[in-house]
Amino acid sequence: MTFAKTVLAAALVAATPFAAQAQMRALSDPVVPHPDPESLFTSDDPVLHRNKQAALHIQRNLLKCNEWDRASEWLTDAYIQHNPVAASGLEGVLYYFTQIARRPVLDPCPALSAEDGNGVVAVQAEGDYVTILTRRIMPYADDPEGGSYTTTWFDTWRFVDGKADEHWDPATLPGAAPEAPGNTDTLLREARDRAAIEKLMWDYVRAIDSWNPDAYAAVFTEDGSFLDTTGRDNLRAMVAGMAEQRTDESPMLHHVMSNHNIEFINPNRAVVNYYWQTVSRGSPGAAAPQLLAQGWGRDVVVRINGRWLIQNRDVAPD
Repeated sequence: MTFAKTVLAAALVAATPFAAQAQMRALSDPVVPHPDPESLFTSDDPVLHRNKQAALHIQRNLLKCNEWDRASEWLTDAYIQHNPVAASGLEGVLYYFTQIARRPVLDPCPALSAEDGNGVVAVQAEGDYVTILTRRIMPYADDPEGGSYTTTWFDTWRFVDGKADEHWDPATLPGAAPEAPGNTDTLLREARDRAAIEKLMWDYVRAIDSWNPDAYAAVFTEDGSFLDTTGRDNLRAMVAGMAEQRTDESPMLHHVMSNHNIEFINPNRAVVNYYWQTVSRGSPGAAAPQLLAQGWGRDVVVRINGRWLIQNRDVAPD
């Protein structure tokens, strides 16, 4: 796009905010991660090298592989936060990632890759500070089919004796921006996303009620988990094994989910809280249905390539 066209596009957005807010498309080149991101975390200076290696562990072992039981190796107890939705202190970080986000641990932990959704673009280190620039994939608010664009996120840490003691990033409070035409787009997007997530939950219960291993695995991410079972292949095998154990005398089941509450963490991640029941099927003139089990659950769902999928399903949260 020429400079003149860029200026014209910007002028049109300024002149027609209501229409352009829904139709605007990214004018920039896409953000491209480094082809060998882990090579960026080295330095000839021993102090900078130590700090960059600690930043590598935070990016890889904590943020990618979710090994939060190791967080104290690279974060201080104080861990001062400047992200408005995160409390300072190591305990607050651990609570968020283990109890709210509840992201499954990747074992073995793979190296950082240019294929990561938040792929590393660049790393800068000076004095006690390390900054990591990463790609961020954002959905278009007016595109229900999953159109997206890329922009750049940053995380900056100040290190003390090789551990991160203070952190900055560009996060803002949800809904903190003044009322503007764009907020309508956010409400519409969340309404569409709520409908899609409810459909995802319906697809889940239909897959397990029909004992369909392929349909069951398909509602999870590649690394998705149900309690201690992780990965689509293992989830598929789990349901196939359960189906094989059924006999002609085994009752047909209904897995009932109700009282859904969907909390959006960001545009591509949400937590679904609900009550669940497992009930044997009944009908007039036949055996009466029986309540076999009940409880409450908390699922983490994510949008990948425009489709909402279950990343972690926990039907027995603490």
